[in-house]
Amino acid sequence: MSTKNEPGLLFMTQGPNTSPARAADFDSPWKEAIDAFFQPFMALFFPVVHDLIDWHRPHEFLDAELQRITGDSEIGRRYADRLVKVYSREGAEIWLLLHLEVQARANAGFPERMFQYWYRIYDRFATVEIISLALLTNDRIAGDVGIYRRERDGFGVLFRFRVHSLPDWVLPELERRAADNPFAVVALAQLAAHQMAPDPERKVRKREIIALLSRYRYAREDALKLLRFIDWLIRLPRGLEQALREELNELEETNAMSYVTSWEEFAREEGLHEGLQEGEKRGEAKALLRLIQAKFGTPTPEITTRVQSAEPAQLEVWLTRILTAATPDEVFAPR
Repeated sequence: MSTKNEPGLLFMTQGPNTSPARAADFDSPWKEAIDAFFQPFMALFFPVVHDLIDWHRPHEFLDAELQRITGDSEIGRRYADRLVKVYSREGAEIWLLLHLEVQARANAGFPERMFQYWYRIYDRFATVEIISLALLTNDRIAGDVGIYRRERDGFGVLFRFRVHSLPDWVLPELERRAADNPFAVVALAQLAAHQMAPDPERKVRKREIIALLSRYRYAREDALKLLRFIDWLIRLPRGLEQALREELNELEETNAMSYVTSWEEFAREEGLHEGLQEGEKRGEAKALLRLIQAKFGTPTPEITTRVQSAEPAQLEVWLTRILTAATPDEVFAPR
């Protein structure tokens, strides 16, 4: 990385979560985990880049600037994008762009897509240094360097980026790293979610991961954040969830850490959070239907159903389009 006194960009793409419980809703928990444990995240997956950063100086998430970069992007579905301002050990300001995208497989088009992401940033910030990183959560590629090559007769483009494959980790090593790196707990939960094991086995694994919080005596606040992520990824039927709570009660009785209390507090917060999210979604759907009626007349049953079943991110796109759309088809046209 350059040590010049000019901004740099770190561009990272994350691979997919294919948990059967919430495969289509990858955004919030990963964003929360990265925001809460950003330095451990970098230390676990990208230690070389981590060591370039002066962690004694606070980092800053630049949400407004991020929107300028990704707001008009049409390349795939994006989740948990983060733009972070940090400082190098030499004192230079660096912007770390964490572009986390669900990517089903590291297929033939993956390197080209990484180059497209890089170029979009370069087009807006031509003077900054850009480091591209890819984190694959349920797939592997050979080596730790991705390459996009578009050449003819030795001339053209050669683009290289760092790749980290989460499935390359062995569970005992991650469990050992969890002693001093909370993002190892996040990684363990992600891997457990991908195993597609029967529900009773998932319950056992979920309990084992939660038990790490007690074994390594995580602070209550950190434990609560990690519980949120674990519970979101490893969903269980109600009966097994209740059985797990009872087992956690026993865990509390044999340990000085009150993780059951944290679990119950988390459950209350999660219920409230989901209720607020659902209310916000219903409000956006209702607003869009009113705008459609005011501008184009009464919406058809098909449009009404489509709006009411849409995810919040899609509703936001349609709410923006309707401001300039001349017909309903322009509102709902594929991007």
